[in-house]
Amino acid sequence: MPRSALAALLLIGLGAAGCGIAGSATIDAPVAVYVSLPLTGPRGPDGRDAADGARLALEHARSKAGAIQVRARFLDDAKGKAWDPVAVGANARQAVQDSSAAAYIGELDSEPTRASVPITNDAGLVQVSPGAGGVDLTAPAAGYPDSPDRYRPSGSASFARTVPADDVVADAAALWASELGATAAAVTSDGSTFQDLAAAEFKSAAAEHGIQVSQGKPPSKVAVASDAGASAVYEPGLGRLSVYGNAPQTLQVSAELDPTSLPGKHFAGQFGQRFHRSAGPYAAYGYEAMELVLQAIRGAGTDASSFRDNLRHGVIGAHRDGTVLGSYAITSEGDTTECLIQRYRIAGATAQPLAAPCPAR
Repeated sequence: MPRSALAALLLIGLGAAGCGIAGSATIDAPVAVYVSLPLTGPRGPDGRDAADGARLALEHARSKAGAIQVRARFLDDAKGKAWDPVAVGANARQAVQDSSAAAYIGELDSEPTRASVPITNDAGLVQVSPGAGGVDLTAPAAGYPDSPDRYRPSGSASFARTVPADDVVADAAALWASELGATAAAVTSDGSTFQDLAAAEFKSAAAEHGIQVSQGKPPSKVAVASDAGASAVYEPGLGRLSVYGNAPQTLQVSAELDPTSLPGKHFAGQFGQRFHRSAGPYAAYGYEAMELVLQAIRGAGTDASSFRDNLRHGVIGAHRDGTVLGSYAITSEGDTTECLIQRYRIAGATAQPLAAPCPAR
C-alpha cells in the first residue's frame, strides 16, 4: 500500500477513535466529572450527602448529557480531618491531568476551595462548589488581598457555586433581626478573617434597617441596651441570632435550605428512597452542582479543542429553571442568584425549620 494511502487511513482512524479531550478533534467519551468532598472526618456526613446528591443527579440523567456518556469519580478531600491540604491538592491535580475530565465538583467549604480553585482555573477546568460561600471566591473582600484574582491565574472566572455567598447570609440575619423588632444589636467575631468580614456585612445591613450595632462577645457575656424594641446578638461562626426582649429566643440562619423547604418537593423522597436515609441540607446542592455541569456538557459540543472552554462558558452565565433549588442563574463572577436563606428556631438540641425568604439586597 502506498505510504500516502497508509497515512490517510491512520488519520481517519485517529479521528474516529479520538484520543481524549485535550488532544483530538472530537472528545473521547465517556467524559469524567470529578467530585472532591469530605467523605470522612467531622464534615463527612455533609460531604457524603452532597456526593450522593451528585450521584443521584447523574443516575437520573442515566449517566448521559445529551449524547455524551458521563462518569463520576468520587474523591475524599478530608482523610479523616475537616479537610486535608495534601488531599485537596492531589484531587485537583488528578482531575486536571486527566484528559477526559470535563468538570470538578468541590470542595464543600471555602478554605479547601481556595486551595483547589487556582489549580483547576489554571487548567481551564470548570469547578462548581455545593457549599463554599466565601465572598472572596467571586468578589473583592476585605482581609483577602487580590481576591478574586488570586484564584484566577488564567485571568478568567471558572468557579461557580450553587449556594448563596456568606454576605447573603449576614444580610438575612440583619433582616430577621429587624422583622423581630430589634433596634440594637451586637455582633461577635473570633478575629478570623471570615468572621470579621461577616460581622462587617451584618453591621452594614443592620444599619440599613435602623439597627445600631456594636462589637460584642458571646450572648452570655454581653448586654445590649435598648430603650425600645428588642435587642439581638449575631454570631457569624454559628449563623446564630439570639433575640432578647419580651420573648427571648435563639434562632439560626443557613445558606442551605432544609430539605422540607426545597422548591423541588420530590427531592427528599427520591433521595431517601435511593440511599435509605434522610437527605441532609447539602444533598440538594450536590445534586444541583451535577445538574448544572450536565447542562453545560450538553451544550459544549464535541470539538475537543473548545470543549472545556465551551463547558466553562456554559456554567458561568447559566440559567436554570424549575430545579430542586428553584429557578436561578449563575452570574459572570460565578455567584448564584438563588437567595433563599433558611431560618431555624433552636429549642434545646432541636432546630425547627421556619421560612426561607430572600434578604433585601
